[in-house]
Amino acid sequence: MEITVDKENLRKLIQQVSTAIPSRATLPILGNILFEIKDNKLFLYASNMDFSIRGYLPVESVENVAFTVPGRSILRILSTLDVPVVKISYADRVSSIKWDKSEYTFPSLPPEEFPRMKEFSEQKSVAVSTDALLTGYSLVGFCAAKDDPRPFLNGILIEVDSDEMRIVASDAHKLGLYIKKIEPSESKLEAILSKDVFDFIENTDEDEVLLAQDKGLFSFTFKRSKLVTRVIEGPYAPYRDVIPREEGFVFRTSVKEMDGSLKRIQEVVSSGSPVVEWTLSPSGSYLSGLSESGKAKEYIAGEYKGEDLRIGFNVKFLHEIIRHIPGDEVVFNFYGPKMACKISPADQSEFKLLYLLMPVSLE
Repeated sequence: MEITVDKENLRKLIQQVSTAIPSRATLPILGNILFEIKDNKLFLYASNMDFSIRGYLPVESVENVAFTVPGRSILRILSTLDVPVVKISYADRVSSIKWDKSEYTFPSLPPEEFPRMKEFSEQKSVAVSTDALLTGYSLVGFCAAKDDPRPFLNGILIEVDSDEMRIVASDAHKLGLYIKKIEPSESKLEAILSKDVFDFIENTDEDEVLLAQDKGLFSFTFKRSKLVTRVIEGPYAPYRDVIPREEGFVFRTSVKEMDGSLKRIQEVVSSGSPVVEWTLSPSGSYLSGLSESGKAKEYIAGEYKGEDLRIGFNVKFLHEIIRHIPGDEVVFNFYGPKMACKISPADQSEFKLLYLLMPVSLE
């Protein structure tokens, strides 16, 4: 069997599905990509047992055949090639890639050992903008925990209900919530997903994706590719209950100015105790930090409505949130020195976005 394929299209597809290849495969087969030629389509599959990815390219072939190829090796080879097309062939459990007068061959592991993608009905799927999905993840994904013993905190919560999509992430110190209006749908979705699945979505160039859910599985379906993942066991923490509804004390300032001040203060504040003190009053707002390296105090221009307040934050957490605020202005809502602060962009016209950040003790 031999087929000719566009090199760049093949490289892009392999790059897309290879996001499912584990960095350290517990089984040799998981380091491979399954190539399956069926009905004049070349399907590629990759899996890490938690999620599987499938994509395809149209090809011309008189045979239906399946074989495996080392995933990262073939991707690196194609990434350095400057040729328009390559030939893929398979015979006697050996696959090869050829161009001009060059050829690489690989022993193929038994394709029947490759874990198959689990399929389920997508009749109740919801169509959303790929850009909206990625925007939401890029704005709140950093709030998720990295290695928390509570698995749900390491994941991203996606909720779809009626005409609204919500993306939530939290590590119990900070929380991010993104809300985007979508086309009304009768389907409801709620799932906690691994952050890794968004690497796949970032490698797509399609405008729309279908979301579906069934019995512990969640799928993202594009025109020529699909990801099916296990959901992280929940339930997710009741985040709606901790979001303040009152306005509290309000401070509005420039994102650029706040970003610069926090960046400079971190040059002084100790990494062992990265605390910034914030004092607010109608007469002025100041950020200050203290360590063995020195002392910092910065005036923050802005409009404050509220009583005198002295509150502390982890400067790295606060700066990370500020760096993700879109637009020119940021609004802080304070509810006391021991209550979570709400942080949001002043402009909420395209979507709603808010963060909660827990304060730290100044004693």
